[in-house]
Amino acid sequence: MMDLNSMGSLRRRQALQLLGALASSSLLVRPGSRRAVAQSLDPGSLIWDEVLVQARGTRVNWAMWSGSDLINGYVDGWVAEQLKADYDITLNRVPLGDTVEAVNKVVGEVQAGLTSGGDIDLIWINGVNFRTLKQGELLYGPFVDVLPSAKFYSLGDPRVGTDFGLPTEGYSAPYTGSYFAMAYDAAHFSNPPQSFDELLVWAEANPGRFGYVAPPDFNGNRFLLSLLYGVTGGFEQYVGSEFDEALWEQNSPQVFEYLAALKPYLWQRGSTYPPSQARIADLFANGEIWLMPFFVGDAAVRITEGQFPATTTVYAIPGAMLNDPSFTAIPVNAANPAGAMVVANLLASPEGQLEKLKPEVWGDPPLIDINSLPEDLQTDFAEVEANYGLPLRDLISDAVPIVNADYTTRLEENWLRQIATL
Repeated sequence: MMDLNSMGSLRRRQALQLLGALASSSLLVRPGSRRAVAQSLDPGSLIWDEVLVQARGTRVNWAMWSGSDLINGYVDGWVAEQLKADYDITLNRVPLGDTVEAVNKVVGEVQAGLTSGGDIDLIWINGVNFRTLKQGELLYGPFVDVLPSAKFYSLGDPRVGTDFGLPTEGYSAPYTGSYFAMAYDAAHFSNPPQSFDELLVWAEANPGRFGYVAPPDFNGNRFLLSLLYGVTGGFEQYVGSEFDEALWEQNSPQVFEYLAALKPYLWQRGSTYPPSQARIADLFANGEIWLMPFFVGDAAVRITEGQFPATTTVYAIPGAMLNDPSFTAIPVNAANPAGAMVVANLLASPEGQLEKLKPEVWGDPPLIDINSLPEDLQTDFAEVEANYGLPLRDLISDAVPIVNADYTTRLEENWLRQIATL
């Protein structure tokens, strides 16, 4: 029987196969097509006041990964309440185990001729899923410039204007920041490794005390990408919207040689891997492992709630702290693009970014340019950061971007073939 991790990879391949079939089909709908969206919401002539009029009193189906009770609580609570109170919009969270489920849904609907009135109005998205829909011309837009919240973002900045190296070009709105770093328990040791060479030496000296999540879980994939940067000379060579096959062939063997050398010193000697961030967090909390790759926001929540030891420290291996933003996008056949834009605007707003930063709410860092905000809002952000449990701005100041999603896909596929079977 195929395990769930392998199923996630299979679903991504199935989405790409469907997209290939669609691209050669006469059913492909271009963004802005009058068949795809209401004529009064032509993305080439959007006016925010008209968007608000059409959105009021409607229902928005938001398809999103729903594996976190904290995030679900933020969406079903604060977000839904604000939308209802201010716009009379009813928010319906459509739970996903993997975002590719929504991609498959949109591709399948349009392939079947459903070019308007689709089931999904908004998707929480990034990486290969965004690339699939954007390159397939299956996204509504561009729409981001019309959002009032857009003025608080430098949309030309690659940190918010690109998604895994692909320019968003107004087809997805900034939603949340996410930073992938390292966490260790200072009660057990000091001077954590500052490079992947040092990490290997540390693991050999402390067998079983380091672990990482098994790909293709996205936590495991992020570790593989940070390792690619760290052992092959940095991220800069991978920047750009296109995958470099020759560069991959030249550099990738170093990654898998490293992983093979590391495996005997992992938790459980690499005979099994933690399947999720929740599981590796449990191992860290009970002292089975002392050092692990981990998302900053999740660490802040667990520190402030007492789930992690007070001696937990989060730090970045230079050049390998990943800036992993995610976005919201509207399918080209969305039944309610107006309502979807109002939701996207609220999520990107200063108030939405501030609320989700609170560790007791979600703890995910903001994408918004805090320095562009009015002074009172800057003060509000500073107060939340003061109780965050980590020096957030200092910690993420040297974060590096995630590059073309094909590098991550290749890393995942090769890990399953070369490392998981060792």
